[in-house]
Amino acid sequence: MGQKPKSETICYCNCVDRATIENAIKNGANTLNKIFDSTTAGVGACGGSCRVKLHQLLDGYQKTGQFPEKLSSKIKKK
Repeated sequence: MGQKPKSETICYCNCVDRATIENAIKNGANTLNKIFDSTTAGVGACGGSCRVKLHQLLDGYQKTGQFPEKLSSKIKKK
């Protein structure tokens, strides 16, 4: 299976695609608040339903230096 297209929309409220979020993270947005500020993702009218995916992108990149191929919209229970 190939990687998801970089044009995949992550934040539907503010129409922010995956590539925009990944670029923000690569360019120093190393917290969720910095991602919110630099992309407007996660701060839409819905109250942030995409934040789970934002966290997965940020966490994956911080742990491995790569973005996860698949994102889930569900919160993982520990």
